[in-house]
Amino acid sequence: MRIYPPAPIIGRSVTEDVDLGDFILPAGTSLAVGIIGTHRDPETWPNPMKFDPDRFLPEEVAKRHPCSYIPFSVGPRNCIGLKFAMMEMKVLVATILRAYKINTSMKPENMKLSLEIVCKIIGGYNISIKKR
Repeated sequence: MRIYPPAPIIGRSVTEDVDLGDFILPAGTSLAVGIIGTHRDPETWPNPMKFDPDRFLPEEVAKRHPCSYIPFSVGPRNCIGLKFAMMEMKVLVATILRAYKINTSMKPENMKLSLEIVCKIIGGYNISIKKR
């Protein structure tokens, strides 16, 4: 969810002038929020392409800005299905992994992403599934 978020980019409209120090975003401006870039920012996520579940321990989460991890957006316009999606994903992954062993020869550094409405791997997902 951090390295490969479901939606890599979200759009927002600025409702009032926002002073960012060096410049001002005027009200009415449309902008794109790059979730995939935010989740891979090495200032927030040291060694950002490394899978490290300890990044989400409570003491580690407390060190980061609340908007540094936003796989389903954040605020009043976040995904209404957030809690359902997370619960469904956990149940589905646990159910599949109890019955099957999944392997891949794909390396993250060789994967090219298509950043559309949802994040997809160009060329498909090269995996093998074997019954346990």
